[in-house]
Amino acid sequence: MIADLKGHDGRHSTSAPLLESDWQRVGTTLRTLRELRGLPPATLADHLGISRAYLCNIEAGRKRLTNILLARAASVLNVPQIAIMRPNSASAPKARAS
Repeated sequence: MIADLKGHDGRHSTSAPLLESDWQRVGTTLRTLRELRGLPPATLADHLGISRAYLCNIEAGRKRLTNILLARAASVLNVPQIAIMRPNSASAPKARAS
């Protein structure tokens, strides 16, 4: 099923909803970024205003990252929101040919 959504510019765009495997990937990405920043789960959870258990459920893909939590996480981790949501293959920097 394709959802009809309004983009940031107010125009309509179509986007497929995220699947369960997508939420697991988002959680894994969030965990990886947290670990790269050296943040324990409890510290990130405090910054997000959620419990450590809820954060662990997000990182495991059992709970979904809301837009508000996404914005907070991106701010705390100092990354753009898309870096958390984008599939890994699309977010990996491409090597340029010399």
